[in-house]
Amino acid sequence: RVRRNDIVIELGPHTGKSTLVYLPRTKLTIVVDKSNESKEHFSNILKNSENIRFVLGDVRSFETIINVLKISRECDVLAVDMGGGRYPDTVFKVWAVWSGIFKPRDSIIRNRGLAEFIQRAKIEDNSIIRNFEDSGWLSEYGRGIPYKLRKQLEEFKFWVEI
Repeated sequence: RVRRNDIVIELGPHTGKSTLVYLPRTKLTIVVDKSNESKEHFSNILKNSENIRFVLGDVRSFETIINVLKISRECDVLAVDMGGGRYPDTVFKVWAVWSGIFKPRDSIIRNRGLAEFIQRAKIEDNSIIRNFEDSGWLSEYGRGIPYKLRKQLEEFKFWVEI
């Protein structure tokens, strides 16, 4: 999925094991994590790679999104790796917000709870769109700019402070 010269935003990289696999192919990789452990692991990676930036912050916070926008407004691949199997609804909300802003070509989501739900679910509704022009973001949000998208996310305030 990650192609040569892609711009990748990875949310929840932890120690960077999966990041190191694709990093040599990217034009720019922005990793976002809220843990100091992650910050420590990435300090070594940052020394050895010119195409990576680390943002310390909570991906549910709009301030974190603003900090990433200061680095890049482009994103080819959005990788979301959060929470193991817990809180798949939060993973979906985070993906919906970030993909609505950055409009990636492709998205990669790693969450056991969400994956189990998808494996068990059977879609019976023929009105559900099966093919999308943009494969990496929730196209129903439209291509609004971040402050307009923020206004649409009133429900999101129940989960995090934005």
